[in-house]
Amino acid sequence: MFCENISTKKPVTNCKILFVLFFALGSSFLTAQNIFGQTSQPTPTPQSDEIVEVGAYKIKSSIELGVRGRRLDGSENKFRSDLNYKSGFRIFNSSFLMQDKDGKNKYFDTLLVNSSGWGADPTGYTRVNLERNGFYRFDANVRKITYFNNLNNHALNEHTQNTRNNMGDFDLTVFPQSEKLRLNFGYSYDRYAGPGGWTVRAYSDEFPIVSNNDTRTNDFRAGVEGKLLGFNLGLTQGYRYFRDDTNYLLTAPNVGNNPTNNAALATFSRQMPVYGDTYYTLFNAHRNFAKKVDFTARVIYSSTATTSSLIEKVTGRDNSNNQVDLDQFNISGNAKRIQTRSDLGLTFFATKDFTISETINFDKFAINGGENFAEQLARRNAAGSPLATTFTRSNAYRVTDYRRFTNMVEGDYQFNNRVGFHIGYRYTNRRIELTVFNLTLTSPTSSTNPLNELVEESNQTNTLIAGMKIKPTKNWVVFWDLEHGSADNVFTRLANYKFTNFRGRSRLSFNKVTLNVSAISKDNSNPSRTLDVLPSDFGASIKSRIYSGTITYSPIAKLSFETGYTYTHQTSGVAIFVPVNGVILQGFSQFFVRDHYAYLDVYAQPFKRVTLYGSYRISKDLGQGNRLSTATQNFVNSYPLQFQSPEFRIEARLTKNIYWNIGYQYYNYREKFQRTQDYKAHLPYTSLRIYFGGADR
Repeated sequence: MFCENISTKKPVTNCKILFVLFFALGSSFLTAQNIFGQTSQPTPTPQSDEIVEVGAYKIKSSIELGVRGRRLDGSENKFRSDLNYKSGFRIFNSSFLMQDKDGKNKYFDTLLVNSSGWGADPTGYTRVNLERNGFYRFDANVRKITYFNNLNNHALNEHTQNTRNNMGDFDLTVFPQSEKLRLNFGYSYDRYAGPGGWTVRAYSDEFPIVSNNDTRTNDFRAGVEGKLLGFNLGLTQGYRYFRDDTNYLLTAPNVGNNPTNNAALATFSRQMPVYGDTYYTLFNAHRNFAKKVDFTARVIYSSTATTSSLIEKVTGRDNSNNQVDLDQFNISGNAKRIQTRSDLGLTFFATKDFTISETINFDKFAINGGENFAEQLARRNAAGSPLATTFTRSNAYRVTDYRRFTNMVEGDYQFNNRVGFHIGYRYTNRRIELTVFNLTLTSPTSSTNPLNELVEESNQTNTLIAGMKIKPTKNWVVFWDLEHGSADNVFTRLANYKFTNFRGRSRLSFNKVTLNVSAISKDNSNPSRTLDVLPSDFGASIKSRIYSGTITYSPIAKLSFETGYTYTHQTSGVAIFVPVNGVILQGFSQFFVRDHYAYLDVYAQPFKRVTLYGSYRISKDLGQGNRLSTATQNFVNSYPLQFQSPEFRIEARLTKNIYWNIGYQYYNYREKFQRTQDYKAHLPYTSLRIYFGGADR
């Protein structure tokens, strides 16, 4: 089959390119999920094997389409929770570029569409960039995430999710190249929906229920940027609307997670909608004064208001063996948060080698909100005789005022082209005021009803920052940096975190070998004491060490090797209090990570038209090893496992513009203590990648 030139009646050998062009155009626009409406295009006129033209535009495009197979031995739920790959058709990658040939087209200069992952992948995206120089630039990014979580070693396998998250960002800039005036408009959305599992606590027991997730957010923004009196200025006004219509339901009577007590639920339903909106304003400014002082400032003001309600109905049997005919809750609430955050940065170039920077941050917000609570409880005793119906009504109101000031000073000195050093200091000051009001309308007035309370707290932290870059030789460079001090907690009254973080890295290159070595050390403790008459230590600590190294070797252009190893050594501990035979004993809970991770990648091109790629990855966490708890109040925990994944792929160039890929990937997951979640997955795949218009290979 062939095409003919209308004027010469001769065969046109490039008709295969025309077919591929239309096929790629259709695929790119379909995967963009109809971001643009369908429009007619002039008949393309190919100029050569490497140039494809449509009207006044040059076309460069590639698309990779294929299928993946899947054979799974073992736990379906664990595999989907980890990877969630499915068998079937998928778009591995696609790229479509239209460029104006001579710059005289009045609609657009460039159109770029990229997409990947649609089909059998758990994630996928499509990006669109459309621009006409001097007039506008349009950027769109649409993403999807298919999330699955169903683990039998987490919350008794009662906290599960099988949801889909769709997100998108659309931004339009008018006069994008203008320094004096630029207009910005944008819209973003987020949709999260799907079934799941949750638990509810009632009558001293816990019951599994079904959750139907449904949240959505819409974000609109508009702004202006430009230059005035030497300052680069920007102002953005935004509005965000969000809602959460997630609801919860018991699908069948349930005796709870503790079947030995009296509690049981016959029916349960909870409607808990939340609605809110946010208005926000962002102002930013920047200027460089005589190449000596760099000034940057930003101020954000936002006001968020939310309304919420809860209607819950329960029937069944309580822990006293009473029959619950109806336990109904009606709760309504509202809250408002007003926040102002400002950031100021000054950099002073004292000399060409010495720089001083000052960063000041001020954050202030106030949250005020209240709720109205009402409960009606109708019961009968175990013999079926009615008990008095009880009513509980209360009001509560809270006001939180928060103010935090941060100042960081840092100096950077470059001794020569081989040695540079920086040192700094960060100070924070925080103040919180909490006003509490509680009133139980169905209880008599007392010294605590109503309750009025004012709690105030102030806090300071100090941190030392330092770092260095050393270049002993031309092909060897060493970096290190250090942070030591304390950090505060926003909504807690525990003591400050005390931390020491160190990071170092060395990169050495010689001949055709590159060696990277790095180390990260983190010590974090949160000391605290109980409020008992004889106080006890009650805190947490984490010690983490990560050592890593990689070697890259490329003896020739058509052959390369890369291998690496990472060791993670982490120990965390927290003080706990455990009731043992009616006595509260102080103990501890520890968690251990001893993970060894290694990989090897090989790339080779043994023949002109054939490329080989192979990799192997393995992660093995030894966990707590042979450590065991010797006391009832002490807990020793870990999660020892092994996960390995080899992969092999062959790419063959069939024609000048068509490449064929065939590959195989294997996953092997094993746990030490519980083997019900082990799995082995075989994922063969094949695809065709088609290039035309001179697209990059």
